[in-house]
Amino acid sequence: MSDSKATLELILNRLTAIEAKVGVKSAGPSLVKKKPTEETNQKALDEKVCRKNIDDIRIKEIVPVIPPHCLLEEQVQSEKIAEHVMAGRHTVDSILKGEDDRLFVVCGPCSIHDVKAAKEYAALLKKASAEFEKDLFIIMRVYFEKPRTTIGWKGLINDPRLDGSYRINEGLRKARGLLLDLNEMGVRAGVEFLDTISPQFIADLVVWGAIGARTTESQVHRELASGISAPVGFKNGTSGNLKIAIDACESGRGAHSFLSVTKQGMAAIVHTKGNGACHVILRGGQNSAGDYESNFDEHSVKKVEDLMKTRGLTPAVVVDCSHANSCKKHTNQPICAESIAKQVAAGNETIKGVMIESNLVSGNQKLKPGKTEVSKLTYGQSVTDACIDFDVTLEILKKLAEGVRARRSLKSPAMKAPSSPRIKPQDAKMEYNRESLNSVYQWTDDIHIRKITPLLPPECMHREIPCTEEIARTVFEARTSISEILQGNDDRILVIVGPCSIHDTKAALEYAKLLKAERETYKEDLHIVMRVYFEKPRTTVGWKGLINDPDLDGSYKINKGLRLARSLLADLARMGVPAGVEFLDVMSPQYLAEFVSWGAIGARTTESQIHRELISAISAPVGFKNGTSGNTKVAIDACKAAQCPHSFLSITKQGLSAIVHTKGNDSTHVILRGGMNNKMYFQNYDAETVGKVASKMEAAGQRPNVMIDLSHANSCKDHKNQPSVCSAVSKQIANNQKGLMGVMIESHLKAGSQKLKPGKTDVSTLEYGLSVTDACMDFETTKGCLKELAEAVRARRAARKST
Repeated sequence: MSDSKATLELILNRLTAIEAKVGVKSAGPSLVKKKPTEETNQKALDEKVCRKNIDDIRIKEIVPVIPPHCLLEEQVQSEKIAEHVMAGRHTVDSILKGEDDRLFVVCGPCSIHDVKAAKEYAALLKKASAEFEKDLFIIMRVYFEKPRTTIGWKGLINDPRLDGSYRINEGLRKARGLLLDLNEMGVRAGVEFLDTISPQFIADLVVWGAIGARTTESQVHRELASGISAPVGFKNGTSGNLKIAIDACESGRGAHSFLSVTKQGMAAIVHTKGNGACHVILRGGQNSAGDYESNFDEHSVKKVEDLMKTRGLTPAVVVDCSHANSCKKHTNQPICAESIAKQVAAGNETIKGVMIESNLVSGNQKLKPGKTEVSKLTYGQSVTDACIDFDVTLEILKKLAEGVRARRSLKSPAMKAPSSPRIKPQDAKMEYNRESLNSVYQWTDDIHIRKITPLLPPECMHREIPCTEEIARTVFEARTSISEILQGNDDRILVIVGPCSIHDTKAALEYAKLLKAERETYKEDLHIVMRVYFEKPRTTVGWKGLINDPDLDGSYKINKGLRLARSLLADLARMGVPAGVEFLDVMSPQYLAEFVSWGAIGARTTESQIHRELISAISAPVGFKNGTSGNTKVAIDACKAAQCPHSFLSITKQGLSAIVHTKGNDSTHVILRGGMNNKMYFQNYDAETVGKVASKMEAAGQRPNVMIDLSHANSCKDHKNQPSVCSAVSKQIANNQKGLMGVMIESHLKAGSQKLKPGKTDVSTLEYGLSVTDACMDFETTKGCLKELAEAVRARRAARKST
């Protein structure tokens, strides 16, 4: 008993000593969260920290994926199919240009989960296509990838057995095999491009493609569309935002350079020509109250027409009869279709196409991979969104055809609908060699690709700029502290502060030296991480960041950009300054992520499934911004999705395409950055909004962690407003606002910004230390904000002690 008593006294004495260090009375339990994570950070001091402690820690497994070239040799596109695909694309392009007065109709299951049922549906659709060919050009909707709100079955490519086994190689084979069979039957196929690598396996067999509502704002998807050989439609946003779809069309028509993989499965730099057949898809939206709002009416179509004309784009609109346009009720699709038919009959020529979700059997059924017994699924019925049956589909097609004929009758003389031309090998001016894979594919694949250049494998760059113990310690300690803040074990505030984007590494290092002094000054109250953004999402076109265009002149020396970026991150880590980046491209993290202490997914990509999958693999804590419309739900959904394991296509450190299986990232949080509605900025940094978001995160089973971005819409895009936003946020911190754990500040050596037009601006004339993207605060103003934030933390700490 005496030994037990002595042990108990020893424990109590140690607890008292710990409490005394943070100024807590020993009477009763401590109400103050422990500050700098002494015990967890001790690991970095006591043990040798190396690359394995900071890189790929959330990767469960990386397995090989079949190189595209091998699959294309295994499942060969014939000359007949190549001509069929070319003719189909030509027809869609002619309809978009108004040279063919028919409507094209993309019609088929919400998603393909059963190849046999898909072929049976295709046989029926082929008969309908022949029946209505004078008025309608029918394309089968063949969607292999499904974006999910959070988690769920993600499509035939990702999970072909519908059981959560993620046999992606098998899925790619099934997808390509089905496309070959459909084309052989004479049925044209349209797909959604969700993943940015999978098109290398199937795009040569596709007549038309779509970029979904969740990825229309994503820069990597716009770049991808610029290189796709088929016409591509961009859907309006899930909020109903039309502007982003029009922006996407303009961007997709331009030339781009970006990271991708070759047919040999090697990482490479792709330089595109641009895709002139980009158009808008109207699918309705959901407002902030959660109500569905359709946009298939005459007024909405006219609005898009006027907006496209204003931007110098030929008006071309496809109307989706499903999704928000049907209020997510498949039985409402005929209502939407009838309205379109009437508009066409009245002479509307802006509407070029229609989308219908249709299957053999109406409705849908639930599928929970790994739980649902697949053999008991109803044949021919959707496992994702509910569809109309084929009989109803035929009625819709009939009404659309009548609408086209009525429109044609309004013209004098009557315009004849041209039949689809048969493109022959000699028309393409190419020699056909049956033993050469490249011969036929050159007619249907990579026609919008200007060139593909080598990309240095990540591992080569890692060896060139290695991860030293010094660098690893900086990253490990910073990540650990951020994780402790997110878990509520560290009462400091996380501050991400730095330039809007890095364009001058010399100026960045000078800024870092100044920031290091502030880190030391406020280390007891703030955990300061430098904002080091190398990639910039653009509204349409413009300078896309140091990685993409390191010489700021439009030369797109991406290998040089990656090297500069990794070198700067290494220099910062050696200085003891942790770095935070935005993950915009989904391949560049293989070059940089091990040196990153914190990451962000921007407002334009928070809804993107491939970015959520990426974050499930990132070894650092990551914040998701609310959407540009101000939608906070998409950020909460993103956090939930990223916390789960995923399987997706990516590249290895050796630069080879591969399948990555992740563990999930439990260190995610929301970033509030304001939004825009009807061309007006609105803020969401007020206490009420922060509290609501924190409560919604708790309701979703997440820790309530909210960061406030002082810039962007929260400052009405005026850098001079950031200090006032900081003051408001500081008051919330002092008042112990629930869930508020961090702030983000755009700051540089000098205040304001300057214009940069790659290839036109004389780079030597740029002002040193001044942003070339969004305007920033100067460093003196930044110091004042940091001081105010630190004082707020101390005030909160004092208030907690007194209770």
